[in-house]
Amino acid sequence: MSNTTRSRGSQEVDSMMNDILDALDVIKSKLPNGELKVIQDRIENIEHAQGDMKEDLRNIRKQLLDPEDGIIVRVNKNTEFRKRKEEDARDFAKILEEHRELISWKSTVTKLLWIIVTAIVGISVGIIFKTA
Repeated sequence: MSNTTRSRGSQEVDSMMNDILDALDVIKSKLPNGELKVIQDRIENIEHAQGDMKEDLRNIRKQLLDPEDGIIVRVNKNTEFRKRKEEDARDFAKILEEHRELISWKSTVTKLLWIIVTAIVGISVGIIFKTA
């Protein structure tokens, strides 16, 4: 009985081995020979490139959103500076107009004072020569 059991077990093992070898032959025939390694290498290259792109995106995001010196912060500062300059330009134009008005007023007052001084000198000279 042990011989028959062994031969039966041996036949089953042989049958399973043949099935496995047949399955491997089917797999080998369906898979490309060296192309599987090439495909695997390309997938690894894609994964590596994807990792590089993630790192680049992190750097770009940091440059954009950095609260200390990010591009968005600099743009906001620039906008604020520009608005202040526009307000200052309006204030400067107003001050410049006031300055022109003051110069015009000063010129008028100076002319008026020269007229008054000349009149006083003329009257004084006239009084001096009439009494003499």
